[in-house]
Amino acid sequence: MDMDERWATYEALRGQVPQWHPVGVVVEADGPVVRRHYGTHGTAGHAPLAPGTDIAALVRRQQDAFAERCEPVEWKVYGHDAPELGPALTAAGFTPGRQRSVLVAAPLPDERAADTVEPREGVHDLYRVPSQAERTWEVAVASPGPHAMPYAEMIADGFSDEGDVLIEVLLDNGVVVAVAWACVDEAPFTVVGGLTDDDADFVKACTDRWRVQGLLGQPLLAEAADTLRERLLEAGFTEVTTVRPYHWRPSATPESTRPAQFLDWLHDDGPLWDRFDADFDFKPSTTYRPAITEPVPSAVWHLHAHPHAHERPVPDLRGRIETIVQSGLLTATEPGAFVYWLDRNHDGYRYDPRRVGVPGRPPRPGKGTYPDGDYYLHVTDDLRLGTFGHPWEQTLTVWGPLLLAAVEEELTELLGEPIRRRN
Repeated sequence: MDMDERWATYEALRGQVPQWHPVGVVVEADGPVVRRHYGTHGTAGHAPLAPGTDIAALVRRQQDAFAERCEPVEWKVYGHDAPELGPALTAAGFTPGRQRSVLVAAPLPDERAADTVEPREGVHDLYRVPSQAERTWEVAVASPGPHAMPYAEMIADGFSDEGDVLIEVLLDNGVVVAVAWACVDEAPFTVVGGLTDDDADFVKACTDRWRVQGLLGQPLLAEAADTLRERLLEAGFTEVTTVRPYHWRPSATPESTRPAQFLDWLHDDGPLWDRFDADFDFKPSTTYRPAITEPVPSAVWHLHAHPHAHERPVPDLRGRIETIVQSGLLTATEPGAFVYWLDRNHDGYRYDPRRVGVPGRPPRPGKGTYPDGDYYLHVTDDLRLGTFGHPWEQTLTVWGPLLLAAVEEELTELLGEPIRRRN
């Protein structure tokens, strides 16, 4: 696929519902427009508009959809889009942002990797220097941009089955002083999210690393203006068009957090597991029973103690357990509180139980409560209440006085008396 074909594919994808999208995001199509609802904000993208499209009516429908969810929205208009679109957005109350260039760069052959300039102490993948994770976050989010994809939003979007996030850091005396980030997804480009430093050597080092064919095999797509635009052109990028973002905010106050979100291992998932391991004396093992020091109060049910356990399959056992636990979490947590779903060897998530799993909202993330081959947990951030599924003991532990009171009667009716209890 040459660059023209990739760009044509990218244009077509702007008007299609993607096969994958971040956890907690609701994606909806309205004719040529695709809306992404993040709970805290939204975006609108579109395929080329057919002649005769009632653009004013199309814009009003999107405004109504975002207003209903109380989400500010960004709508990007490219230089080759229908000339009536920008004025229609402005007339509807959207505020035009600053125009940026859209630039692309082809992959580099493997042997070009040796030509990459490494200024000062060099550019490194963040995961080679995990001790600098917090410093990386601070440097990235403190940079005003404008970035095509804010660092915090990229981290919140997490990982897809088809791609990854890429984070490069520049070290000076062993400390992160600049950050660059990009996202690999289902699109035909690796999207450059942003760079906090427009130093020529830093820009070239990062983009060359991402362009090495053996590393990714995808060309890069970037948005930039001013000095950064010049640096990218010097590094081998070519301008293909321009883009201008338009923004609109509803009158009401939007939510401050997404309803569900991927947990970043460096900032969320890993530290939460560390606290759980220490507080509960967790001993992961296929043979160790029990795997945790059960807190007070708590109760442990055997998952095969169902009255119909001799039947195969047990009638909707997993679904019934999930319904009981989720109802209990709603009772035991205050509005706005998050529940964390953890899987010992896989990605974790956090979610607001009141804003997921209902019509118009994203589905509840994770694989549920019943431990299917690994340890599954639902916990609050302070670990005061939760559930712990042991896949080899085939047990479910519930702790915390409010949660236990909310689920004990129904779980006992479903699974029989607890096999262990601490009061």
